[in-house]
Amino acid sequence: MPPKQQQVVMVIKDEEQFLNLISSENKKLVLLDVHPDWCGPCEMMNPTYKTLQTSIDDFEKRVDIYTLGYSKIVTYKHDKFNREPTSKPRFVFYQEGRLVDEVQGADIPAIIERVYKYLPMVY
Repeated sequence: MPPKQQQVVMVIKDEEQFLNLISSENKKLVLLDVHPDWCGPCEMMNPTYKTLQTSIDDFEKRVDIYTLGYSKIVTYKHDKFNREPTSKPRFVFYQEGRLVDEVQGADIPAIIERVYKYLPMVY
């Protein structure tokens, strides 16, 4: 029986968790699926996340994928995003406390390209 895989996308529960994720202490690539609250996370991305999980060596040690509603951004340091909410999901990439890139809308090829571009070495 193959080993059980961890859940790929996790929901940010509170501000402390959010700030820890985008901390310079976190060496993983953090991908945030930031979405309008009325819309919810971009479900069409789940197969892409699963594919990344199975195709990247030591995925759990290198990448974290989270979902976050726009209303939480106001609470959790809106200035980190420098944009007002839109009806499209945003995929925001953090590495070692820095916002390194973002993709507007569910542009799967662009999201995959960014994951591989910023993928850290195994720590």
